[in-house]
Amino acid sequence: MDASKTAGYQPVSIVRTVEGIEEATHRAIAGIGGMETVMRGAKVAVLKPNFVAGRRAETGATTSFAVLKAVAEEVHACGAEPVLCEMPGTEFDREATYTLLGVEGFCARHKIRIARLDLEGGTSEWREVHPTGAKRLRSFELPRLLDDARLINLPVLKTHVVSGMTLSMKNLMGLLPRPARRAMHTLGIDQCIVDMNLGLQADLNIVDGSVGQDGEGPLYGEKANLQVLVAGRSSLAVDLACCSLVNVSPRAIPHLRLALKHFGQPEIHFTHELPQPLKTFRLPRQNSLYRLLFWLMYPLDYPYTWLAQRGKHLCTTLYSTGLVGTHPVIERERCTRCGECVRACPLPEAINLQTLKVNYTTCQRCLLCYEACPEQAISVKGYSGARS
Repeated sequence: MDASKTAGYQPVSIVRTVEGIEEATHRAIAGIGGMETVMRGAKVAVLKPNFVAGRRAETGATTSFAVLKAVAEEVHACGAEPVLCEMPGTEFDREATYTLLGVEGFCARHKIRIARLDLEGGTSEWREVHPTGAKRLRSFELPRLLDDARLINLPVLKTHVVSGMTLSMKNLMGLLPRPARRAMHTLGIDQCIVDMNLGLQADLNIVDGSVGQDGEGPLYGEKANLQVLVAGRSSLAVDLACCSLVNVSPRAIPHLRLALKHFGQPEIHFTHELPQPLKTFRLPRQNSLYRLLFWLMYPLDYPYTWLAQRGKHLCTTLYSTGLVGTHPVIERERCTRCGECVRACPLPEAINLQTLKVNYTTCQRCLLCYEACPEQAISVKGYSGARS
């Protein structure tokens, strides 16, 4: 990581979104010097939101379109092209995720190009990097798209059942191909996040805390209406400010503790508000068995992918059985077959009203069916967010 983006004087802009997320985004960008100082003459800005899965921004799981819209406007005003580049979690289908979130239509309306890179890497779209000082993730691939572009990182302020919190530093994982992410989980996610940040730095970070997630994030935690954005050049400085806002010690987050040890404590200058706690986040419960089983999926994926078709992964196969992970289940004794669940789901053939079964091969676990059911005939099963 560029030392100028970690140690020393680091401006961080904290802005409340009470008067509107778009307006707050423009103010946050102005607070760190304006988009011109970010672009510095570049003609492309790669926008990296958190679209890990097809759960909408009002749940606190994904980046608000309002933030993306404002950032795209700022990039256009600099005479540059905004390009969205995001690869959801390996267990989720990219096109289904984009359909659930409405990404295609949004990007078309706001003249944002979508980069659909090969999810498996190894093609001419990718180049290998070897970050100096890395301890475990000593090489990985990055999109060549980044070579002549500025990178704008747009994560969400939320907890994470594996890493404790997912903020600026971790969000960059969504730019790596699936084999690199598998390596990160296998070798130790916390040190690998630090290693990744040695070879990949954003030019601007804006953490979307308009709605975040507390507890069992990053998808099924409790919605947290924080109404705040945090912007800055240094991902570490921004993440430390975010921890202050939710009363979490950075040293309780393993990858931030390692980052502070490696990069040192940045000197943060707050250009707007000081980081007064808005809420005290409860970090996810650490279930040792869950963490072990989750970790095992990744080393076991190596032999699995040798035998399977290219693009197929063990975690994708396991989640598609409906036996693991958070998933909706139709309760037969309550269901009236009104069809509201089918109408709420944008994906084809995910729910069969005749058999009252969910097709977990198609289902992306967005829980729109659960939220739409007027009879409370759909329950949610699984470790994260289990409820009836």
